[in-house]
Amino acid sequence: MAAPRKQALDSVLGFKVVELKFNKESTARHQLLWKQHVVRTYDMDKPAERTLFVVNVPPYVTESAFKKLFSQYGKVLKVHFHKKPTSGAPQQSKFPNLDPVPPVPGFKVAYVVFSSPDSMKRAMESSGTVLTLSNEGNPVPTGIKKWCAMYNNSFISKTVMAEEIKSVMEDFDRRKETEKTGNTEPDEDGWVTVVNTKKKPRQVKVDELKQKRNRKKKKQQKLVNFYSFQDRQSKMDHLAQLRKKFEEDKKRITQMRTSRKFKPY
Repeated sequence: MAAPRKQALDSVLGFKVVELKFNKESTARHQLLWKQHVVRTYDMDKPAERTLFVVNVPPYVTESAFKKLFSQYGKVLKVHFHKKPTSGAPQQSKFPNLDPVPPVPGFKVAYVVFSSPDSMKRAMESSGTVLTLSNEGNPVPTGIKKWCAMYNNSFISKTVMAEEIKSVMEDFDRRKETEKTGNTEPDEDGWVTVVNTKKKPRQVKVDELKQKRNRKKKKQQKLVNFYSFQDRQSKMDHLAQLRKKFEEDKKRITQMRTSRKFKPY
């Protein structure tokens, strides 16, 4: 006789615990934990009154599968997947074929955005239900079917690629034109591009150029003898050195004369 199944927990640390099966034939169950999304500041992508924060999401869960799964509580507008709790929407590529964004690997967290707050409340009030992720109406591919689908989706039609390349070139030309002329129209965040144009070349007289260079040289020179007494002292030191050298030269000449011997024969 099989042992009776232990009663599952209904909540843990403020999270509602809901059991999830992959399909009807699955005997193993996975626990999803969710609660209402709470933020300090308003988030347009994840409004707190309509967003369900789900953790312990397994790797095989897809956006379409989660949309179908939570549609029993109400209309789902969007599902955001992140590696860890994050504010704002996940990274999106403007050109998905040329610069794709890799999917979130492994276990992840999800933000399920409903169309109304009542849908989120119904999800929080549900109890004793076991959810099924994959069904006949919305199957989640696994194994060889999953890899075949990924391989087939990796091929892009020439028409789609040509349109995206055209969009890339148009975006590039638009940015180059903006860099030249400046963008007077504010973007979505309210920023305006300001371009600093170079000044036109002007004629400069030779004397004026020389004076400018001399002034620059004077600024670069070290400041010596700032006070007048320093200037007098330096002159006196220089004169003393000259006298000392003169006396040494006189002695050297006298020694040379005395040491000289006259030998005519």
